Amino acid sequence: MKNIILIGCLLGALVSQIPASASMPPLQASKGDSYPLHSVNGLTLDDDPAAVADKLGKPQNVVQDEWLAELQIYEYTDMDIAFRDGWLDYVEISGGADVLQIDGNELPATEAAIREALGQPDFIAEDGIVFQRGEALLKLFIDPHTGKLQSIAYYHIASV
Repeated sequence: MKNIILIGCLLGALVSQIPASASMPPLQASKGDSYPLHSVNGLTLDDDPAAVADKLGKPQNVVQDEWLAELQIYEYTDMDIAFRDGWLDYVEISGGADVLQIDGNELPATEAAIREALGQPDFIAEDGIVFQRGEALLKLFIDPHTGKLQSIAYYHIASV
């Protein structure tokens, strides 16, 4: 699961912006505006390990990323949180999670529910779709062969 975010970040640089009418009818512009992506599952992009532990409790496990030694991964049920130099780098929610909390609102952790809440994706990549609000990104990694949601990543645009 950790490798998916790394691949997605690398591919994120290759993402192309799409017009609102490219793959589905446009949704109301105000729909996604109610979700500024200040927090996902109660976490913000400004959190440090102490803040995460205060919010979620002690992680089940803490490991170093096998590819990027500078990343320390806090493992929770259905969610991994990576830190770089003591600051949150990304949150990755497994595709098996039932719910997702965005800006304090709980929704089903499905592509359809997230599209309904956030509106038209801002970008489409080979491996998923991306919603951008300012410098915050929420990416849904979708298996291109099955169409199944593999994971959801929340990260800062500077991480791409």
